[in-house]
Amino acid sequence: MAIYETGIECCVLPLRQLPVSPRRMNHDSPSGQHNEIATLLETGLAHHRAGRLDDAQAFYRRILELQPDHPAALHYSGVLALGQGDHARAAQLMDCALAQSPGDAELLGNRGVAAARMGDHAAAAALQRKALEIAPDFPNAHNNLGNALMELGDLVCAEQHYRRARAINPRSAHFAFNLGRALEKAGRAPEAIAQYQDARALAPDDTQTLMHLGKLLRAAAEPAQAAACFERIVLHEPENANAHFELGYVYDAMHRYEEAIPHYQRAVALRPEAAGAVNNLAFALTALARYDEAEAYYRRALELRPGLPESLFQLGMLLLRRGEYAEGWPLFENRKTTTTGKPNYRKRSCAEWQGEPLAGKRFLIVREQGVGDQIQFVRYAGLLAGMGAQVHAWVAPELASLAATVPGVARVLDAAPSDESIAAHYDYWCDVMSLPLKFPGRPIYAPVPYMRADATQASAWRERVDALAGGARRRIGLVWAGNPRHHFDAFRSLPLTALLPLAALEGNAWFAIQKGPGAAQLADVSGRWPLHALGDELDDFASTAALIESLDLVITVDTSVAHLAGALGRPVWVLLAAQPDWRWGMGRSDSVWHPSARVFRQPALGDWSAVVSALEAALATESDPAGRARA
Repeated sequence: MAIYETGIECCVLPLRQLPVSPRRMNHDSPSGQHNEIATLLETGLAHHRAGRLDDAQAFYRRILELQPDHPAALHYSGVLALGQGDHARAAQLMDCALAQSPGDAELLGNRGVAAARMGDHAAAAALQRKALEIAPDFPNAHNNLGNALMELGDLVCAEQHYRRARAINPRSAHFAFNLGRALEKAGRAPEAIAQYQDARALAPDDTQTLMHLGKLLRAAAEPAQAAACFERIVLHEPENANAHFELGYVYDAMHRYEEAIPHYQRAVALRPEAAGAVNNLAFALTALARYDEAEAYYRRALELRPGLPESLFQLGMLLLRRGEYAEGWPLFENRKTTTTGKPNYRKRSCAEWQGEPLAGKRFLIVREQGVGDQIQFVRYAGLLAGMGAQVHAWVAPELASLAATVPGVARVLDAAPSDESIAAHYDYWCDVMSLPLKFPGRPIYAPVPYMRADATQASAWRERVDALAGGARRRIGLVWAGNPRHHFDAFRSLPLTALLPLAALEGNAWFAIQKGPGAAQLADVSGRWPLHALGDELDDFASTAALIESLDLVITVDTSVAHLAGALGRPVWVLLAAQPDWRWGMGRSDSVWHPSARVFRQPALGDWSAVVSALEAALATESDPAGRARA
């Protein structure tokens, strides 16, 4: 999976201080020098405003030669020191100025900025409050007080002062940005987005605004809008590694891997030590089935950050895809420690099995991930029982009755057992997808069938299917869409209309066993394909299994039905994207997991036409996909 790499930029961006705005101050001086000092100050301020800082410094220095305690010259010399990063010198000069003009709000405000830059946020807040006592409508002081309060953790008061600054000067992009930061930190993302959008309207090319706005839009599932933010940064700052990373990341989220790759590559070129960017480049290459390149980058990411879970996990799946089980299975365990995976896994209250002898032991197989995964891996119960264990399997409720038919399963749990129950009833536990790791040298254990449909249900379905099929030679079940929440569902599912050419083949009766949102697509082929829709009648996997037993063939995309048909030992043709899940291997037309499966692969990502053509040819030439006469 692609990961979000916070290390590629500062974890917490500092709040921007509104640039101080020099202005002329009243001062007392000997009458003989008054006009000269006034002229020097006006000239110095003009240079200061124009950005000619060395010239401004020269004029302020001349004033201080004439009058060493001149408050305005001290103040603005302090402002220049602040801009040069000499915060201690700035504070010293401003303190001298305050000794002469303690009631100057602007001077107090700028001294507060110096305190903030030296890390004394309590002093900064106190100084800004003094400025506001003198000038209640001073917007800079409200803004900078908000900054100090943010650092002190008082988000509520910080928001109030940012809002006050915005009300006084609604045309300030700085104020809108800082209010957005306060709202973002408070977890009020929609309000923060609105403020950042206001700031962008006022300053369209401000990098910090675009960066924060883009990240929030991405998190709000608005990838296209997020991409527009990062694209603008990259346009104006082509050397901005953060922006290249973010743009690659958002293209990644939109499955625009070809576009993501050059931005990840640029981020890596600019920040070669950024392991997250290297990992994400590998992930994008994996998504395009460029496995050799991907492997090199996963290994590079692990050189940069040994133990990075995402890289270990992805590399593990890449190796399993190649059939390199000895290295792949241990790395696959890192699915439990990735950012997205970690919340779904925890230790149980008895010992986790590491391969110890099991004679007379009580063993719990723990469910994980999707139902298809549980179907695929629960087969190992037979090996555990063969070692002398009493095996209980915790599975999804809709799979429970069917899991009870798996050899070696003594009892099925359809709900999570409590820690107390596990401690009292079991000696060992193991996550279901970790079982292959525990049997080195036997990575796949697949005698079929290892699940069995209920004979009575299967008989009833056979009568029903025969009646609907009429004189058709073959009865074919069809599933065209998987879980829409799956990250790669856009690639592994296909529109039902793409399969319409199959409707013209003679001698087939078609049965839609599709469930979920994909079933709505039946309306798209109404009147053009006589599909018998049975999905709504399938309450659990036991009823689906009984229906499959009555069919000659199941054609399905990569979803749980593929594993169910395989576990039943029934003929199943699986339609795969060009970059399918690791368990289907590489380049082969069969499956090491399911002997009864035949695989049809896309030649290019998103191209289902070649798959449909291959299906047409196979159905036209193979009268019996099962390789045997129908009973």
